[in-house]
Amino acid sequence: MSVHKQTATLLIITSDASDAERLIGALREDGIATKSVTVPHAERLAEVIAQRDCDLILCCSYQREIDLDSVLAAHRKLIGDIPLILIEEPEQHAANLAKIRRSGVRDLIRRHDHDHLKLAVAREFAELLRRREAAGLNQRLRLCEQRDRELIAVTSAGVAFVQDGLHLDANSAYLTLFGYPDLDELQAVPFLDLFVPEYQKKIRELLRGGDATALNEPVELTVICRRHDASQFNARLLAAPSEIDHEPCLRLLVHSLDTPSAPAPVTSTVAAPEPMPASAISATTTAAEAVSPMGLPRVLAEITAHLNAEHRVERPFAIFYLQLKDGAQLLRDLGLTLGLEQRNALATQLLAQAAAEHGFCARVTDDGFVMLVDDVNELEAKALAERLLTSVHLPRRAGTQPHEVTADFDLGYYLVRDRAGVAEDIINAAYRLCVSREDAPAPAPATAGDSEVEIARRVERALAQDHFKLVYQPIISLMGDDQENYSVLVRLIDEHHTPLEARDFVGPATRAGLMEQVDRWTIRSAIQVIGEQRRAGQRISLFISLAEDTFRNPSIVLWICDCLREFDVRGNWLTFQFQEEVVTNNLASLNKLVETLKKIKCRVAVHRFGLLAHPERLLQNLALDYVLLKSTFAQGLADDPAKQQRLVALATLAHEFNVKTIVTGVEDAQSLTVLWTAGVDYVQGNFLQRPSPTLDITSGGH
Repeated sequence: MSVHKQTATLLIITSDASDAERLIGALREDGIATKSVTVPHAERLAEVIAQRDCDLILCCSYQREIDLDSVLAAHRKLIGDIPLILIEEPEQHAANLAKIRRSGVRDLIRRHDHDHLKLAVAREFAELLRRREAAGLNQRLRLCEQRDRELIAVTSAGVAFVQDGLHLDANSAYLTLFGYPDLDELQAVPFLDLFVPEYQKKIRELLRGGDATALNEPVELTVICRRHDASQFNARLLAAPSEIDHEPCLRLLVHSLDTPSAPAPVTSTVAAPEPMPASAISATTTAAEAVSPMGLPRVLAEITAHLNAEHRVERPFAIFYLQLKDGAQLLRDLGLTLGLEQRNALATQLLAQAAAEHGFCARVTDDGFVMLVDDVNELEAKALAERLLTSVHLPRRAGTQPHEVTADFDLGYYLVRDRAGVAEDIINAAYRLCVSREDAPAPAPATAGDSEVEIARRVERALAQDHFKLVYQPIISLMGDDQENYSVLVRLIDEHHTPLEARDFVGPATRAGLMEQVDRWTIRSAIQVIGEQRRAGQRISLFISLAEDTFRNPSIVLWICDCLREFDVRGNWLTFQFQEEVVTNNLASLNKLVETLKKIKCRVAVHRFGLLAHPERLLQNLALDYVLLKSTFAQGLADDPAKQQRLVALATLAHEFNVKTIVTGVEDAQSLTVLWTAGVDYVQGNFLQRPSPTLDITSGGH
């Protein structure tokens, strides 16, 4: 934000330089004005003001050489807000008073009345600054409204503006959610008709308060909505007062709480049971409902209810996923009816256990159950997992000894705290822990000589004192591409300690909750650099990594848009990359993020590609532009036929999805020939060029 000028710059119209010096001297004594420009007449008035950035005009109209009518005419032609003050002889004051009132002059000062002059100049300059500030705020408001509309148009949430019970506007996601082909058809339907009758009273009360702008803060409701084809879905409705075209209205955000599926047409005259609001699940779930394998929407709704708009967790909770062992074999051994009875008995036990723990339980598949328990830490969650494995069982045969009893299901749990992804990612993480039976990877060890706590403190100090530094490593084309691509790397540098590379501080910074701040520093600094390089005529693009904590923040794209606008940078000059290890546990979150990044023209890459057993699934589910293969692929490549074969397979697979490949960690010349033969698009490594604090554009090697 620019700093306002503290003193005015005056343009004085006078034919006597000594008069001008006397006037500015009187104002300089009180610090009202320190600079002035003197002109003898009103010709070229607008040009002089533009060149010298003048704030106010003083006109010595008592001088014979000054044509007052010419001054007033020139002032009226000015573009902009430049106040005019006239200085007259006392006997002329009354004669010119009527004329100046009609001409927009701000004040008429008697000659030699310096006290009145000081008051008038100080007043007019203060009011001028306020008008400029108001104009700046109005401009920012218009930009914010424009950005708001742009973001609403591309967001995946349903957004609409409602006034007097009718839709004024709605985005495409809202139209899709309710099944309307276009806005015209939606506007012909009363807003109340989008809800089942049981909820229309609440909606009517909301509309009455919203149209009168009586809502002091956003209101959230859990409702059942009705689509264009009469099918229904659970939704969370967030309403807040707003304006559209300077008219008060209600802004609505609608999030479906059901799993995405095509709405089924109503084919029976028998009414289907309506889904329950998420807020009523915990209090009203019965054993019969827990047995029903239709609980996934309820689980997702319950998880979502635990997260705020920023996906922050108000209180920690744990998600337990329990998978019955050999469920199909159980039905074969006992028969369908008895097998189902035993599975339902297991569900009833889980429901009772959840009630004892003050938690929530639902069945999400034939053999899978989810339990959510609030306010637990790691030790409490582990203890509960052990109790579930030992106390919840299928009904036992008579005579079974205690030592013969083994767990009837696999279990995985996921502790949710601080900031989380979307509900789908949370339950997927618990499910994977259950079916894989693998513990989370151990934390990376701290750098030798520094404890993890000390490294975290260094990161915190570096954020406060701007002790980070960007370095760049070129990504070189093997296919003749003339684009200059660079990876952006971060170094922590201060005068008291050894510099740290990112791999040395990312772990401690992540566990200390600082990684998002580091990423924001990196993104903003990189965007500033690329703006400067592009204005200098360089056609560079930058690859920037995003940590898990960063991309889990739903507002990160809005912040990136602000940075792009601040430095006049285009989205297609940037590529944001994610580690493959964290992609699988955040696939739902990343899918939405990637779609939004694509809408602002940014490119997307996955780093350390090729670790998964089925890499094609990643390419099928994410709209990627690049994949960066793990650096181990380039190590000893020339002498390893199996690795060469794997590399060719990955490059071919990526090209089938129109995704370009980058091999990192290239350390020898022999590998380059193999990589070119394999059809790899780009290479990167210290053999080609080590990371550098400057962008050496001539080193591309194209």
